[in-house]
Amino acid sequence: MGPVVRILCPLSLLEGDRLLWLVGSPSLPLTILSALRCVKFASDTGEPDLSSEADELQFIVPRGLEILGAIVVDDGGPEGVQKAGEYALKMRSMLGQSAASAKSVDVISGISVDASGNVEYHLYQPGEPPNIELLEINKNSNDFDATVWRNLSLLYCQMEFNVPLYLSATPNASDYTAQLVDAVEHIMGDLKSSRVVLLAKGSSAKALKQGVVLIQPFNQLKVQRETAQGISGDTRKEGVQQSSLCSDLSQPPSFFTTSSGVQLPEPVELTIMLQQSSNANGKVTAPVVQFVPAAENATTVQILKLSMAVVCMGGSQMPLVDAATDLILPALRDQLAAMKRVAMKNTAHKAEVCSYQFCPPGWLHPVTAIYDLSHGETELALVEERKNLHRRLGLTLDRPLLRTANAVCLKNIEAVASRTSGTKRLTDVHVGLINSGVSGGRQSLVQGSYEYYHYLQDRIDDNGWGCAYRSLQTIVSWFRLQHYTTLPVPSHEEIQQTLVDIEDKEPSFVGSKEWIGAIEISFVLDKLLGVSCKILNVSSGAEMPSYCRQLALHFETQGTPVMIGGGVLAYTLLGVDYNELTGDSSFLILDPHYTKGEDLKAIKSGGWVGWKKAVSQTGQPFFLQNKFYNLLCPQRPNTV
Repeated sequence: MGPVVRILCPLSLLEGDRLLWLVGSPSLPLTILSALRCVKFASDTGEPDLSSEADELQFIVPRGLEILGAIVVDDGGPEGVQKAGEYALKMRSMLGQSAASAKSVDVISGISVDASGNVEYHLYQPGEPPNIELLEINKNSNDFDATVWRNLSLLYCQMEFNVPLYLSATPNASDYTAQLVDAVEHIMGDLKSSRVVLLAKGSSAKALKQGVVLIQPFNQLKVQRETAQGISGDTRKEGVQQSSLCSDLSQPPSFFTTSSGVQLPEPVELTIMLQQSSNANGKVTAPVVQFVPAAENATTVQILKLSMAVVCMGGSQMPLVDAATDLILPALRDQLAAMKRVAMKNTAHKAEVCSYQFCPPGWLHPVTAIYDLSHGETELALVEERKNLHRRLGLTLDRPLLRTANAVCLKNIEAVASRTSGTKRLTDVHVGLINSGVSGGRQSLVQGSYEYYHYLQDRIDDNGWGCAYRSLQTIVSWFRLQHYTTLPVPSHEEIQQTLVDIEDKEPSFVGSKEWIGAIEISFVLDKLLGVSCKILNVSSGAEMPSYCRQLALHFETQGTPVMIGGGVLAYTLLGVDYNELTGDSSFLILDPHYTKGEDLKAIKSGGWVGWKKAVSQTGQPFFLQNKFYNLLCPQRPNTV
């Protein structure tokens, strides 16, 4: 049996794929953890633009992971194998990964072998001629947690900077660029200086006993050099940091689950500090303030906000000082360089450049994206950036998976541990309700999660007038939990103020107890979320069953909760069960008129969520026969 490549991630070729980068860890030889699509190609030759690719891969992939190989699509045979291998070696060299140009380096070279997207993997070693060996494939993504987090540790570090840029009253782009470059270079210098000190803390039993570990990476390098030269090292500098390994703070790992269902271990959290005073000749020197007068009248017109966050994956047996020196600090410098490029794209506004970590569906480790949020996350330019990232990660282009609301929070281990405790409101209260009373029907249900909003919550006595407000809040919670927005669910007063702002209501409407209906709800969704709605007008409650086919199509294609408004009542519709042959139907109703506490058992047993027939077996109609109804069907945005 020949060498085996382990593929721990879902890996398949998609339409339009030309070149994929295979990502793994040197601690897990011949193991593919993920694959990224190459999206930068030269327009004239069609060849991959490796320089542009390296600029993005440098910060997208966690430090500690490396490019193990590449897959060339639609170019089979020995030529394709060699091309994939050479691309991988060049990318490793451009990313500064270990022994990238050495003749002994082996990389994984993949080629597509048929129209169905099957891939053949080889072990490629450069030479004249190159050495190529066919690899056997072992796919076992279920083994990811045991294989990866037993051998690797997740490291996290966050830093924030507010950098003032002193510019003239009428600055030009070159003035902005010059000061931006100087400011970034100053921060870079700090991150390379011997004044850097890191504090590391983890959640393992040994970490809690050991407390916070102090790391002085550049002092440690000095000690190592002096020791190598035969100079007696200072054992006090070698103390704790020399003996502490990543596994001391992270093993055995304690996992939390991300919103996309991925399990991640609680990270080793590192905090960077700078020594602001030095000890020279036994005397403590005070900090020095330097005054640099401007050449002309200047005004602080720009505050450059940089919110940096890096995630790294180091070997469990890696010393913490090496993790800080070789992973965390270089990752911060790489990210800082990328942020500088982002900030320089637009000099006409106050840049707010932030980095976020994501674990989208199909991805088993975090990836990083850098956004300029100064115009808001829905700004058109940012949409294009997200589309580019979706393509690189092989994600669908009709769902928001890389918005800021999708980001994984890795800061503060205590917060991570408590994050799974849930919200104050009940979610998905319909789950477990199966028997609709329809024989042979097909159930079409809301897709995704929502929160149950009902009367008397939030210390607001809206009994008798607030049911439509509560239905709207449930709908907005759905858009929040599906990450289409980061806006909070609006209060009754905020809903009323929105209707006043768009001149649908008079100012006296704010603070009143007036009802709203489907039309007003559609206005609010459009104004706050940019969500359009389709409204079905039903002339009487007796006609509701005839709309089941349209409602089933809505839940299967859009999946959003539906607001039912009729007379003085409003309900939230979560699904329908419909038999096309017999016409028998039932409606899954979430009733906002509930007035008690968050008791799921009482809510279900009391029928506040449940399947309702248009007319019950006793002849009692649920929908009033002499009232018209509006069915508000929010449309799922087709965007990233």
